Amino acid sequence: MNELPLGKPSDYPKSYDPNLLISINRFDIRKQTGLDTLLTTMHGIDAWTSYELSWLDLNSIPKNEILYLTYDSSSKKFIESKSLKLYLNSLNNCKFTSKEDLLKTLQEDIGSCIQSNITIEILPTPKPIEDSSLCIDDSIVQSVSQKVNSLVLQTKEMTLEENLSSRLFRSLCPITSQPDWATITIYYKGPQIVHETLLSYLLSYRNHQGFHEDCVERIFSDILKRCFPESLTVRANFLRRGGIEINPVRSTSIEFEKEIFRSDRQ
Repeated sequence: MNELPLGKPSDYPKSYDPNLLISINRFDIRKQTGLDTLLTTMHGIDAWTSYELSWLDLNSIPKNEILYLTYDSSSKKFIESKSLKLYLNSLNNCKFTSKEDLLKTLQEDIGSCIQSNITIEILPTPKPIEDSSLCIDDSIVQSVSQKVNSLVLQTKEMTLEENLSSRLFRSLCPITSQPDWATITIYYKGPQIVHETLLSYLLSYRNHQGFHEDCVERIFSDILKRCFPESLTVRANFLRRGGIEINPVRSTSIEFEKEIFRSDRQ
């Protein structure tokens, strides 16, 4: 963790430098948080969106588009967000013969950093907004724990299928303690989750320090353990920092929806 650029002054890179990319061992983080037993029941992806991808063509004319990066949650490592920002900034004054040339460079550099296959799209416009879930933010909550508390989660005997969301989620960066805001979407089939208890549980993350990926995996694990759904998918659409959004998805199904759309707050 001491090698991460998070929370430290950083010079703006003036030339292309793939060594700026830094990865974090995903399995070390899972062991520290007690989530390493999830691997047999969990599928997922980490999806990143960078709105500040810029490079030069051969005539030194700037090109600006949007980078969509996805890799599997089973990868040994994941990218540290500030290092990705610095790396992408290092491309700003770099010339490429074509967008395909840039894409190849990105795939080689980032794939090498996390030691995993990655999927990359470079698009001129943002993806559409999706808002098909039921927002539970008007549910009446009596109190909120100052620490993450899964014991508040309750279910009813009725079995159903729901797609729920909350725009009130906040957690803290484990390095800088800066707030990270997100819309959390939870699709499940099984015993009905009492909405008030689910909202109370999500709000208990307000002062929790954890990486985006860690928070989503903990939510996924806690709902599995406390609510016993037949199927479950948890997605977090975090608001951008430094022009970058991180959208982790975890699911019990290998066939979960892998297309990542923007939330209405993104």
